[in-house]
Amino acid sequence: MNTSKSLTESVVNELYELQLHKSCCQKAYLCGLLYGCKSTGKGREMIASFYRYEDAEHAKRIIDAHFSSGYPCRIDKKSRGGHSAYELCFDSRAINSVFSAIDKSEDGKLFSWIGFRCAECKHQFYRGLFISSATLSKPKAGYHLEFSVINENRANALAELLENDVAKAGRVTRSTKIGLYYKSNTKIADLLYFIGATRASFELRNVSIERDIRNYENRATNCVTRNISRSVDATRRQIEAIEYLLTNEKLHLLGADLEYTARLRLENDSASMSELAMLHEPPISKSGLNSRLSRILAASEEIKEKSDL
Repeated sequence: MNTSKSLTESVVNELYELQLHKSCCQKAYLCGLLYGCKSTGKGREMIASFYRYEDAEHAKRIIDAHFSSGYPCRIDKKSRGGHSAYELCFDSRAINSVFSAIDKSEDGKLFSWIGFRCAECKHQFYRGLFISSATLSKPKAGYHLEFSVINENRANALAELLENDVAKAGRVTRSTKIGLYYKSNTKIADLLYFIGATRASFELRNVSIERDIRNYENRATNCVTRNISRSVDATRRQIEAIEYLLTNEKLHLLGADLEYTARLRLENDSASMSELAMLHEPPISKSGLNSRLSRILAASEEIKEKSDL
């Protein structure tokens, strides 16, 4: 799955495999499918747009079977921006009353209008909502899940529901619609699992784990590289300081211990600090070695300053 269309359709196809049993769940599911519907201004007639014909036909079957007011549903094909869209026109007293109430309400209590009657109703609502209104994409920076909502009141109601069930969603205005989105892989995976798309959720989690492992390996590699670079630079400065002291016949002035360490460093220029400390007879600690080398560097700098006067 590497395009927004295939990612979204993969989740939708998984959601279609889930079963609807209770009438309350069917209503909640249909409200999710029709969350983008609006009135045509002709009595109770409403219209909902879908990008895929099978989604419009799916909603039509549920309305005809359970929520029709005797008015025959129809699906009209439209062209928008070079893409096909399918408009489902329907007449349902129950569905019309739900969305009329939501559009007029200011309290954002979506569940009070849809009427989630059992523990499964909310899951079914989200499933319908994803099928009709969601886009899941994977840009370079990571996954992006967005719900497209037609007006402020519905966006507010959905935002409150999402915050309670998943996490607070980001918000953006796009043309005439409002987008509620998640960019966190963890939050998207949680939402997919919540709505029943377990395969997609586990796949996303695996992608996140693989990405975290790669990031950790890259950080570890970069850390090792930086440490090696610092070690090489420190060794170079030590060698330069010791050679300066030798050239100017000043090394013996540092005392036997420092001269001994300086000559060991010259003879073992590729040895690490631990290895160099063990080469001493008797061996000394790394902190003791570091102290000696620091004093050698300081002595070299002091002699340079005096010679420049």
